Amino acid sequence: MDFSKFKTHDWLVVGGGVGIFIFGFLDWVTVSASGFGVSVSGGNVFDFFFTGTVPWILLIASAVVTVLLVMDVLSKDQAPWPLIILAATALAAVLLLIRFIFNPLDGAAGLDVGRGIGMILSVISGLAAAAGGFLGFQASGGDIKDLTDMDKLKSSFAKSDDSSGSASSDDMPPPPPPAPPAPPQN
Repeated sequence: MDFSKFKTHDWLVVGGGVGIFIFGFLDWVTVSASGFGVSVSGGNVFDFFFTGTVPWILLIASAVVTVLLVMDVLSKDQAPWPLIILAATALAAVLLLIRFIFNPLDGAAGLDVGRGIGMILSVISGLAAAAGGFLGFQASGGDIKDLTDMDKLKSSFAKSDDSSGSASSDDMPPPPPPAPPAPPQN
């Protein structure tokens, strides 16, 4: 594997994917009882489906796609990969931030519910991957204004459909030559 092919934005996406893969298994929640001095931590990424498991899948998939693109296993013309990676990493980062900011367990029954080290490091990993996705989108020639223009977004996917193997009438090969005449019969 030639690591010199990886650019900074690739490292951010891959690092974010590896980070959430590891930190997703650490404790995401800490609970302490006020006045009792008891503190317990637990939970992981799989205890929160939409704000844990879905971002985990999106970030790991983005990291895998990034590695496959850099190693030329996936064709860069097959799909608008920078746009797809940006969308996946941005959605994952937003979902992780929702879990981090709006923890629904806060203040339940006199317990202090906090964020565990796994959640904190997973959110940082998600933000790093989203930054990498955005930088990769910009490096591919994309602009933030392109994201608000639906015609440009549609054309980026339409262009990838044309190059996926469906040939237009201009790209059709010529018909095969006619069959040779049959030999004379005696």
